This record gives sequence, C-alpha cells and structure tokens, in this order.
Amino acid sequence: MIYILITIIITAADQLIKYFVSDSMMVGQTAFSVLNVFDITYVQNRGAAFSMLSGKLSLLSVISIVFCIGVAVYWIRKKPKHPLLCTSLTMLFAGALGNGIDRIFRGFVVDYIRTLFIDFPVFNIADIGITIGAALLVIYVIWFDREDKNAENSAESK
Repeated sequence: MIYILITIIITAADQLIKYFVSDSMMVGQTAFSVLNVFDITYVQNRGAAFSMLSGKLSLLSVISIVFCIGVAVYWIRKKPKHPLLCTSLTMLFAGALGNGIDRIFRGFVVDYIRTLFIDFPVFNIADIGITIGAALLVIYVIWFDREDKNAENSAESK
C-alpha cells in the first residue's frame, strides 16, 4: 500500500537526518544554511511542540505510542478510502512515530531546521509531517467528512 511506503520514507528520512545531526554536531551548532531560507542547527527538544511539557518524557512517549496505535486501529477497522484522509493519517502517524522513536530511545527529540526568514522554534521532518497531516485533517473534516458519511449511509441503506 502506498501509504505504508510514505510512512516508511518519512520516518526513515527523519531518523537518518536526526542521526547525522546528532552524531556530527554539537548541541547549538549550526552546520550550514540552505538558500538563506533555513539552516541546520542542532537542538535537543525535551518537550512537545515549542518545548511545551518539557520534562514530561514518559507522558509524551506514551502519547506518541497511544496515538500511533490509535491511528493503526482506526485504519484497520474503518478502512478509510478518501485520499485526503489517508494522506492526513499517514503524515500524522509518521510524524508521531519519528518523534516517538526519539523520545523513547534518546530521551529527547532532535530538532534541526531553523528558519531564517521568521523567528520560529527549530523543528524537524516529523514535525512537518504532523503539521501537514493536521492541516489536511482539518480540511478533510470541514469539506469532505459529511460527503463520505452520506455516501457510506446511502450504501448501507441499499
């Protein structure tokens, strides 16, 4: 299935870059800039988004695991078909998995993308997956969820 492949690619890219950053850089060190848009700066995030819940590693690890299990169970039971919903769930799952792996095996999340055009917290590929997945889920719920439920109900009543 394409969504499993996308999950593997996002998670592998996220973990590979995190490995290279944490293995070759010191915390706080900036390696290089990309087109003066962002640079690679090594930061250890011991919380969630914007370092919220800092120091709550166990709680955040459990949330990551439970979220991933929840998405997998939803996927198996509901068998979603809408490409926007499937893409959203894939991105959210891959992001939660990538950051969850960090929390469980490193004790913190490796962040490394620092924007230069706006003052924004340092983030990583998993965070991008979570953000895009959440945005797509909102779009799906607002514009397509009712249509899918109506189609499902009319198919059941036949």
